[in-house]
Amino acid sequence: MTLIDAECVARLQSALTDRVHLPDTDGYRSSLGRIFFPDASRRHPACVVTPLSVDDVATTMAIAAESGSPVTVRGGGLSSNCVADDAVLLDLSAHLNFARAQGDRVIMGGGARVGSMLDALAPSGRVVPVGIVGHAGIGLATRGGVGYLTRSVGLTLDHLVEVELVLPSGDVVKLSDASTGAEADLWWAVRGSAPAFGVVTAAMLRTHELGPMWVDRMVLNLDALETYFRIAPEQPRDTTIGAVLGFSELSPGEPVFFVFTACRSQDDAAIARARSAASAIAAGSKSAPLYRSEMSGRYLAELPEFAIPGRGGAEPPPIPLPEPGEERGSFFGKSVFVGPTLDSAVADALDAQIRSAPTPACRIDFQHTGGAIADVADGDTAFWGRSSEWNIPLNAIWSEGDDGDACIGWARDTLAALASHTVGTYSVEVRPGFPETEAEIAAAYGGNLERLRLLRSQTDPENVLGNYPL
Repeated sequence: MTLIDAECVARLQSALTDRVHLPDTDGYRSSLGRIFFPDASRRHPACVVTPLSVDDVATTMAIAAESGSPVTVRGGGLSSNCVADDAVLLDLSAHLNFARAQGDRVIMGGGARVGSMLDALAPSGRVVPVGIVGHAGIGLATRGGVGYLTRSVGLTLDHLVEVELVLPSGDVVKLSDASTGAEADLWWAVRGSAPAFGVVTAAMLRTHELGPMWVDRMVLNLDALETYFRIAPEQPRDTTIGAVLGFSELSPGEPVFFVFTACRSQDDAAIARARSAASAIAAGSKSAPLYRSEMSGRYLAELPEFAIPGRGGAEPPPIPLPEPGEERGSFFGKSVFVGPTLDSAVADALDAQIRSAPTPACRIDFQHTGGAIADVADGDTAFWGRSSEWNIPLNAIWSEGDDGDACIGWARDTLAALASHTVGTYSVEVRPGFPETEAEIAAAYGGNLERLRLLRSQTDPENVLGNYPL
């Protein structure tokens, strides 16, 4: 810890007392132990602050800015950039984790998970489109949000109505469509790049009525991939067809192609059309499906995992949240947006890539976009990549240290196979310190980057939030 860091921590202790946790204390270990991203959980912040209120957040930011100390923010979710060595870690998940319905709106705290937000809405039969799991936090709501409803109603961030933001100076602003002047610029920026501009302590989002969703799941051989690339973009907005290339005990030692078709309509004809599309993809394989089933359930809690079933069709276990003290593996993730141009050459390249994966935990996901995501122009918010047909997360996962270099190389080689079809990079997987970081930032924000950088220089001249690449 530097002298600057030590001075900042001492001032924080004086102002916030027991909300400041030093290294080797239970509060410090607990906060780091609950962080989802393994590498982030192993870093060593100067201290952890668990604010009780927006005033505590404002105090923390003001002291850090005056001291010249960096700050990172842990909401309730899955961020990979939420911890940095020797920085102040603001852990919003401990106390600012509320979620409550308010008519046809919902309010979530900066430390809440989207699953809690959906639970608060469940009695009213209303939802906000989120990702594929309930573990994500406010970062998903402000940086994107791709899931089963993206094609029909858009991104999570397109549903933001108001954001409470603590600036690096410690000033608190409330941003919305009614904002003017500099705050209107911030309202534009937080919808796609919020962590680079301040700490979101609360957000209000508009909601939709939604009944049970129909889901069809199939496990196929990889030769159906080219047909999938053709069939999925043809679907109407009420139907999304996601997929995973990965490994399962359904086919020991051989990768498989998992197809997840979901229809939000309760109309029998719409469901029949979605079922027919899934069957057409299955017909693209020379072999019968290794597994197929369908069901209906409440979004998101009653839907099956976006993961390949196991031996005999066993349901994949839910993604667990970490507990302090448990052993953790390692993860290297990338995520790119691609257009509707994926073809047989890409299918062959990805077939080869998944077969060469260094560990069976590695996977290539296809999150279906298109449709409503393009109803908003790229320049209307900071988010870039609205011409995409898929978001493709690449997950390189390993337990043994010797597998790290191979897994990272595999992920980069897979990105290269997609390069000519890539229209953007998902900012949630952009991290500082890698050779590709600058190119990823340019791809993540495209034509919005110059405006964002100018605004950041005005909003955060001391670079308090510099751990968030921009």
